[in-house]
Amino acid sequence: MRVHSLFALFIFGTAGARAVPCLAPAGDWITGADLAAALPALAALDPALKVSYAPMAGLERVFHPEEIRRLALAHGLPDPRITANLCFTWPVAPLAPDILRGAMQKALAGRAPQIEILTRSAFTAPAGEVVFPVSGLSAYSANPVIWKGYVLYAGVRRFDIWANVRVQVTEMHLKAQGAIRAGQRLAPGQWRAEQYTGPLSREPILSDPAQVSGMVARRDFADNSPLLAGLFEPPKAVELGDVVMVLAENGAARIEAPGVALGAGICGDVIAVRNPRSNRLFKARVASAGRVEALPGTSAGLAAMENAKENPL
Repeated sequence: MRVHSLFALFIFGTAGARAVPCLAPAGDWITGADLAAALPALAALDPALKVSYAPMAGLERVFHPEEIRRLALAHGLPDPRITANLCFTWPVAPLAPDILRGAMQKALAGRAPQIEILTRSAFTAPAGEVVFPVSGLSAYSANPVIWKGYVLYAGVRRFDIWANVRVQVTEMHLKAQGAIRAGQRLAPGQWRAEQYTGPLSREPILSDPAQVSGMVARRDFADNSPLLAGLFEPPKAVELGDVVMVLAENGAARIEAPGVALGAGICGDVIAVRNPRSNRLFKARVASAGRVEALPGTSAGLAAMENAKENPL
């Protein structure tokens, strides 16, 4: 481990051991264009040449004179006669609380967040987009919690940051108006909207009646309990055992014939269907209530079409 650390210090250096002024790399790689900008004698280098990975934020990539000479000679350039190091590092600066708060508010957009930053990571950070994903919260509580985020720089790199915060939101929550049973399809009057102000909830709570109207509950909800996202689903357009109308197409041919659904599904789902005349099985996509479309190009689907031609309704 110590050998690896010494190697990293030798190759990249540290921000506190700068021997020459450092330049900022243009991206994830130090390229020929970067070296030419630092040393005009290397202007003939291919600008797109990938010379070295750019250092991580807080470290330096130092090119010693001998390394620069070897690079120049390897690419057919004259000896640049350099005597000083070339240095690349990412400029870093403290992150202002307003920048952190803005990124947190963006993560909670539309929820009227109130955010109090108590403490934050003291590290200086590279310039880039500050991101605080909701998944970075250590807990959902009225008490202070740690919120982990990062600065996105050099395109895809992340520089980790954190803050100790107190967060609450003001938003509408839907609650059950009376008991709701699993499998029940919801109709107006089975929920009510209430304004909520408090800490974030671990499970997202629905806020828009359009999210539940006509939907089917996947579990029981007691009276006055919040309606949780992810626990409602569209009603099935086709149920197991339903007699469905099957549409089969092959070029200009268009045939409809009855079939028996061997599975349930919402619009867009693919289910197995049985031809009641031949007992052959084929796959079909649910199109609407009681209607499916045979998947084209399958032998089973074509067999169903041929059977329907021979035995029209």
